[in-house]
Amino acid sequence: MITLDLDLAYLSSRYNIGYSAMQQYQNMSVVQIMQAEAAKGNAEAAGFLVEITNNPEELAKVLSLVDPKNRYLILSHMNEKDLMMVMSYLDPKQMVLGLSMFTHDALIELMQKLPPETLSIVVLSKMDTSKFLKSIPEKYLDEFLSSDKLDQKMIMKALQNVDEEQLQKMMENYTGQSCYDDRDTILQQMGGLSENNFMRCISSAEIEGKQQMIENLIKEKPELFQEFSAEAMTHPFTTMEKDEILKSLLVLETEQMLPMVEDLPQEVMALIATQIDPKVFAQILSEDFASVIAQCGINMG
Repeated sequence: MITLDLDLAYLSSRYNIGYSAMQQYQNMSVVQIMQAEAAKGNAEAAGFLVEITNNPEELAKVLSLVDPKNRYLILSHMNEKDLMMVMSYLDPKQMVLGLSMFTHDALIELMQKLPPETLSIVVLSKMDTSKFLKSIPEKYLDEFLSSDKLDQKMIMKALQNVDEEQLQKMMENYTGQSCYDDRDTILQQMGGLSENNFMRCISSAEIEGKQQMIENLIKEKPELFQEFSAEAMTHPFTTMEKDEILKSLLVLETEQMLPMVEDLPQEVMALIATQIDPKVFAQILSEDFASVIAQCGINMG
């Protein structure tokens, strides 16, 4: 049984239950109490189930859902799937407030659970592609350039707008010899390389050349930004204050943030879900959780 702190005065007056009778019901659920009263001929109690099903506002009063402790007690008896459903009714600010209970590092880990398309929205709302590329280590640039979503033709097109000096350095690193050729000559040489040698040449670029190359690729096909790993995309956030990270998440809708919480312990999920509006929670309970309502008992204090 879920033992709640209920407004016994309201229950007594609204459903015509005497004080002495209420004392006898202290170990019963609200539904059991109404059934017992209905059996005595209490017409108000007999209509209880119909009333709360059609009037969630009444259910909110009966279960004292305005009390966050009561909301939490009910939510803590729900499974993960049901908790996720309840949290879908929170607004983004409530979701962010719930996430604020986590440490800076834990928050970064939760962000990494977001799908690439969602995480990229957060990143690019905070900084443009150029700033992002300059804020991450070279290893993440190399990972990006090894993506199977890239081909030689795409990269060659991106190289056309890389500084000539960077192209020369790339060829020097690749061949081990000084390069003073112009852009067109270098590109012609690269275009004649085998696929393996071409990728070796690309990986020989200086970090600035890789940044320019990748920026050009993403400018041509913005969806390629999602080829960065979650670790790469969250790297710039590791040096931000936690409050700044939380503000960044406000660009998302609640549904987009849900993957961050789906693997959390149930008691933590219940705590976050406790922020739900009492009237909305009552609506959800009356429509989908009759069995939960049936478990709700009273605390005689």
